[in-house]
Amino acid sequence: MEAELQKLVSEVEKYISEHQKRRDEWNAKVVEHRTNRDSINGQKRELYDEIERQRTVRDQENAKAREAKVERREFNEKFYGLKDKLQEMMGGDGGHGRDKDTPEKIRRQMNGLETKYETGGFIGKEAEQKFSATMKQLSRKLKELKAAQSEPGEFNEIQVELDAFHEKSEKAHEEVIRAAEDAQAAHDLMAKLRDETKRLNMDHEAAHRAFVDAKEEADSEHQQYIVAMRSVYSIRNLLQAKRDRAAGHEPTRMEARPEAQDLMSALMAGKTLSTEQLMAMKRKN
Repeated sequence: MEAELQKLVSEVEKYISEHQKRRDEWNAKVVEHRTNRDSINGQKRELYDEIERQRTVRDQENAKAREAKVERREFNEKFYGLKDKLQEMMGGDGGHGRDKDTPEKIRRQMNGLETKYETGGFIGKEAEQKFSATMKQLSRKLKELKAAQSEPGEFNEIQVELDAFHEKSEKAHEEVIRAAEDAQAAHDLMAKLRDETKRLNMDHEAAHRAFVDAKEEADSEHQQYIVAMRSVYSIRNLLQAKRDRAAGHEPTRMEARPEAQDLMSALMAGKTLSTEQLMAMKRKN
């Protein structure tokens, strides 16, 4: 019987070695898959941080674009308001200049009236009085326009203001375009990053599944390893009891030494024992 038990111990020890090897292999895969999963998690966090940063950039640039639009509108209003004032002072209004009096236009009117008068175009007292009143009115307008145009300082100041408003309006317009383009670029980058996070989520899920599967396999091998270790331990206790009986000693309940109990507790808790610790458990005593 002892020979059979010794043979059984030998077989179980082979069984122990096989499960220990497979357990260690699966534990290595557990570490590998966990490392891969954690690495993917780190990449995801970096992407989420970058998405938030790009969202901040987009919102800031959109705010700048709105502010620049307001400035551009204000400068345009000031520009065209001042331009209308200048046109009025010069006797015209830009697009409606033909309907306004100008010095040249008034002179042509006066010359035409004089020519008509000289050729007998105004006959009678009433017609001559109308001619005289019209000429006085045109002469007064001509003097007013000349007086307005004879103040180059004011015209120059207005022109300088016009140029300044136009320049500021152009700069505001350029800022609108720049900010809008930067905001759109940040928005497009956010979309690409979101697509990348979706891919990483799939990779993370696959790595986590692989980690869980490897952990289950490692735990299964470890449980079989523990069962085999306890079997060897029990057989050795049985053999020791048989030897004690053969030597005339009263068989007693075999108790493991405290250190052996600690090692067995470590095994049951799922811990991996060192070679030295395993050898200690395999000793007959």
